Amino acid sequence: MFVFVVIKFALRDFSIGVENPAIMKIAILCVVFLAILQILLGLVISGMRRKFRCSVGAPDDPNHPLFRARLAFSNCAEWHPIFFALLLVLPMGGAPKWSIWLSPAVVAARYLMVAGLVTFPPNKPNIVRVLGAVGTYLTALLLSGLVIATYWPTPAQI
Repeated sequence: MFVFVVIKFALRDFSIGVENPAIMKIAILCVVFLAILQILLGLVISGMRRKFRCSVGAPDDPNHPLFRARLAFSNCAEWHPIFFALLLVLPMGGAPKWSIWLSPAVVAARYLMVAGLVTFPPNKPNIVRVLGAVGTYLTALLLSGLVIATYWPTPAQI
């Protein structure tokens, strides 16, 4: 239901109240891609719970697939709400044109992070997870800075 509402919202004309409608549409689509990632992880976990007959919790073994899938799901549950807010608030305040690349960068970083958590052993560092983590931190800080810069009142506005 949520996905249909977001898609319908994305098809609206954002020429009123938004300086660059293309940035808003791309941000909305990227939010949808992040939501789909979270939903898919939830479905994978549900299937694994059935397969491994584990209705609550996860095994303590970090190499167990259910442990890794829950770790990736938890990581997404921590980060995605922050990105949803930042990605959708920034275009409303007149984001710079180059910021159009930040939304796809967020999605790439989050998908890399999940791939690094799910496919590689958690006790050894791997380049995919490192790239996902660094991308997550950098895009979060950059988006936060841009939102502050966009909405910080100038002396004339005070």
